[in-house]
Amino acid sequence: MCGLCGVIVGRQAKRQVREIDALSDTFIKLLLGSEHRGPYATGAAWVKRDGSMQVAKEPLPACAFVQSGVFLEWLLGVDRQVTYLMGHTRWPSRGSVRNAAENHPICASPILLTHNGTITDHARHFRRLELPRTTQVDSELLARLAQHHTGQDGTNIADFLAGLSPLEGSMSAALVATSRPDEILLLKGNMPLEILLHRKRRLLLYASERRILDRVLGGEAGWEEVFLAPGEALVINATEIHAPCRWRFSFLGMARESMCQRLTGA
Repeated sequence: MCGLCGVIVGRQAKRQVREIDALSDTFIKLLLGSEHRGPYATGAAWVKRDGSMQVAKEPLPACAFVQSGVFLEWLLGVDRQVTYLMGHTRWPSRGSVRNAAENHPICASPILLTHNGTITDHARHFRRLELPRTTQVDSELLARLAQHHTGQDGTNIADFLAGLSPLEGSMSAALVATSRPDEILLLKGNMPLEILLHRKRRLLLYASERRILDRVLGGEAGWEEVFLAPGEALVINATEIHAPCRWRFSFLGMARESMCQRLTGA
C-alpha cells in the first residue's frame, strides 16, 4: 500500500501569488493526509510548462518531509509556470527506502511516475523487453515501459497501455513526460484512486482515498467527482482540464482478480 496524490493546474490567464501559495498549501495537506498509506518515504515533483522539473524525496514520513530542507528548497520552485504537483508516500514492498532512486516519483527521463501496488513478475518483463534497469523496485518497470513509448511529442498512450496487458500484480499510477508537460496520465487499475475537479478554478486533485480529499478541502464548494472505473485511464491536458480523455486498459493481474471474483460470486 502506498499513497498517490497530486494537483494538476489548468492554464488560465494569470494566477495570483496567493493562488500559488494556496496550491502549495493544498499539496502539502495531500501529502500529510496520505502519510498513513506510506510512512517510510515521501516524495514530490513539480513540472512546468517548459518541461523543466524538480524532484524531492526523503526516507521520512510526510510530517517530517514537509519540514525538511530538501522539501522547502523544492517548494521555492513552485510558481505560475507549474502544471503539475506530483506526490507519493511509500510503503515499500521491494527495494530500500535508503536508496533515493527507489523512492517515488520514479525518474526515467523524460518520465516521472508514481505507483501504488506491486508488479509481481517485473524481473521477467525487464528481461523479455530488454529494458534498462537501475533499481530493485518493481515500479521501475512501469516507468521504463512508459519511457520506451515516449518521444519528443510525449507518450504514445495506446502503445503504453497495451504494454501493461501481460503484467501480473496490482497498480494504480500517475505519470507525466516532461517532453509533453501539459499532459498527465492517471491510471486506475485494481488499486484505489479518487479524483475531484474544480471547473472555475481549473484545478484537478487526486488521492488514493476520497476521505483524504474531503479532509483537505474541508467542504469547499465547487468540487465535483471525476469517476474513474477500474481499468480506466484518464489523460488530462492542462489547456483543457475540464475535458479529460478516457482510455480503457487491462493487465493480467486485474483480469485474474476479476475472474476470481466472478467465480466466487464476490
